[in-house]
Amino acid sequence: MRAAIRQARAEDAAVLQALRLEAGWDADAVPSWFDAVARDERAMWVAELDGQVVAMVAVDFLDADPEVADGNGTAAVTSLAVTALAARQGLGRALTLFAEEQARARGIRVLTLNTRPTNAPALALYQGLGYQAFKRQPRSWGEAIFLRKALEPSP
Repeated sequence: MRAAIRQARAEDAAVLQALRLEAGWDADAVPSWFDAVARDERAMWVAELDGQVVAMVAVDFLDADPEVADGNGTAAVTSLAVTALAARQGLGRALTLFAEEQARARGIRVLTLNTRPTNAPALALYQGLGYQAFKRQPRSWGEAIFLRKALEPSP
């Protein structure tokens, strides 16, 4: 079954909060994400299976750390989450590749992302897509390993 990817809408907020909670993250940031989208500091998409939102991904164009996202040529893939019911179907990979395409179309030259150093499945996914570790540092949720990838220009 193929997922449909579309832009996240304000009416998706409750589902996105549930996705975050299922992933073990806080859900308080979700309303501010839509504000960031309105300011063009973030882009956000969801994946649907049979009309149900089962996954999400975002690209942040700004971060407090300019190595992560600088508002210019470097942006960060963030908030990748897939429900347990839709896990292991390639949605994480599909959404990451989709985010890359969208970033490339906006002129982004470098994408970064981060995860816990203990998240072996995520690290395998990202490294398999060509991301390479470039630093570790604390984030609000704990120690993070940061990876980055140079994007080829759009043809």
